[in-house]
Amino acid sequence: MNTAFSRLPVYFYGYDDIETFCLSKREQLVQEHIGLILGVLRGGAIPALMLSQMLGLPVDFVHYDRREARAEINNKKALTLVDACIKEGKKILLVDDVAGVGYTLANCYAYLLSFVKDESWIRVLTLVHHADSRTEADHYKDCSSVHAILPWERYVTSRQCLDDFVKAEAALPEDQRYKKTLAIDDTTYPLNLKQEWRIDCRLEFTGDRRLLLQTIETVGPEEIYCNNETLIMTILHTFPFAIVYKTIDHKRYRISSFDS
Repeated sequence: MNTAFSRLPVYFYGYDDIETFCLSKREQLVQEHIGLILGVLRGGAIPALMLSQMLGLPVDFVHYDRREARAEINNKKALTLVDACIKEGKKILLVDDVAGVGYTLANCYAYLLSFVKDESWIRVLTLVHHADSRTEADHYKDCSSVHAILPWERYVTSRQCLDDFVKAEAALPEDQRYKKTLAIDDTTYPLNLKQEWRIDCRLEFTGDRRLLLQTIETVGPEEIYCNNETLIMTILHTFPFAIVYKTIDHKRYRISSFDS
């Protein structure tokens, strides 16, 4: 837990927040004469669709292959719309969820620029922007002081996240990786964990629930292993979108906040 990111307060960036942010940018985007919205799949899809509805503009998508580090617009009609925008003096809005330390947005921007040819025709909007982001967005929410978790990120395991970073050759330094999976050790309710279940943080529960909840909020895990049923209910009441598992005989069973 002694890392730069794990010490940041967790900010659950919900769908209502996304809608509010997009609405706050609507008038400014109108003034900038946007003619086409391109969302980077997959994270940019939802904000791109929202903005399309709010602005009454066509929307299409940039497909990004992480393994090949390759961006591509598959719809020929979208390429025609790009050309039409330039001829009409309108701009293209490239939309993604996060401008982070990776290369996804940077490569998608470079791909778009390769045939637009002029940076002045491109605007970039991201839901999350960090001080060390590779790509400078024109419209963004500065999340440098928080660990922002978007709705679709809550269900991604730490192993998958790490693998994606490695495949993109954009792995975070060892001391800056997000902590995603937490195991709560309780001598009364011991865990039965398999070796292949990756654990980023372990916490020994000594009876202080307030400290436990503060630690969970600080770490911001997407998965939690715990066999204490009372604690599980407390965790799910406070963090209803957390993924919590009980472990029995080296098998894991997911507990939902909607379970009675």
